[in-house]
Amino acid sequence: MSLGERLKQARLQIGFSQEEVARRIETHRTTISKYEKNECEPSLKVLMKLIEIYCADANYILFGKQMKVVHIEGLPETCIQQIHSVISLYLVEDYARKKNIHD
Repeated sequence: MSLGERLKQARLQIGFSQEEVARRIETHRTTISKYEKNECEPSLKVLMKLIEIYCADANYILFGKQMKVVHIEGLPETCIQQIHSVISLYLVEDYARKKNIHD
C-alpha cells in the first residue's frame, strides 16, 4: 500500500471528507486528493499535521508497518528486566547485521 493509500485509509477511518481535512490544514481539497492519489507528496510539516489529525500511527503512515506496543505495567520486575534484555540484544544484533559488524 502506498503513502497516499494509507493517508486515504486513515482519513476514512475517522470519517473526514477531503474538504474537512483541507480546511484543518489550510489547503485545498484538490491538494488532499493529490496526496491520496500519489500525484504529489505532502511536506514534512503537512504530513505531521495529517498524522495528528488522523490520530494515526506515524510508523504505519510513513512505512506501512504497525508499531508493536507491549504493555508491561503490572508485570513483576524480573519479567520487565528479562523483556528489556531480550529487546536490547535484538536491537544490538539487528544493528550489527545491518552494519556488517560481524563480517
